[in-house]
Amino acid sequence: MTHQKPSKACRYGLLSLAIALAALLLGYMTPTKWDYHPQSDCTYPVYVSSVNHFHAELIVPVETAAFNWRSHLSLSQLGPHPETYRYLSFGWGDRKFFMNASLDPITIFDTLFLPGPTVMHVWAHQNEPVQLPSAFEVKQIWLSPGEYLKLMQYVEGSFQYSTQGSARYIRQGLYADSGFYKAIGSYSILQTCNTWTANALAQADVNTPMWGALAPAIMQHLRSNCGIAKDLS
Repeated sequence: MTHQKPSKACRYGLLSLAIALAALLLGYMTPTKWDYHPQSDCTYPVYVSSVNHFHAELIVPVETAAFNWRSHLSLSQLGPHPETYRYLSFGWGDRKFFMNASLDPITIFDTLFLPGPTVMHVWAHQNEPVQLPSAFEVKQIWLSPGEYLKLMQYVEGSFQYSTQGSARYIRQGLYADSGFYKAIGSYSILQTCNTWTANALAQADVNTPMWGALAPAIMQHLRSNCGIAKDLS
């Protein structure tokens, strides 16, 4: 029996795949920041959550001296007791995939390769986010007032607004005390939910991976000028 050598096209294809995988691994392991500027005004806590190592979100106080979300969102849209909310979780993602929570192959293919409209998912919490379900990994970092304001401005700028200046509410979200809002931008394999979270953190000079499409990479590299993230899981 004779054995045929792989065709040149096949060899090039395998080589290209190996190079691509190596580049992704390098991007996963490589931080975007190599130097830090220690600060004394580490005033505001920011939490980053990862659910099932799949989707990373930001969790921030409802109200601080630097930014008050009650002035930008109608928290009564999230639940019946808006006065009790102390923290808000923000996640950005594909509208169809996020709102239907669908994992069928066709929806996943459409989400990754056919750019579509997006939503912001806002989830209100009455307590510090240390009592989330076991599927959630939570880490805490601290920011200076200036860094925190830049982060909030990035998140706020991700919403779509009406001509009256109100965030465009769609319907109730995935959990109790949560809601979906129309967002700007299109979702694709190059701009994922985790990429949005990484980009938001980068606005506040927080370390992120070179390739921020995976939640574990974001959680692994999480560090600000105020220090390494604290694991609260």
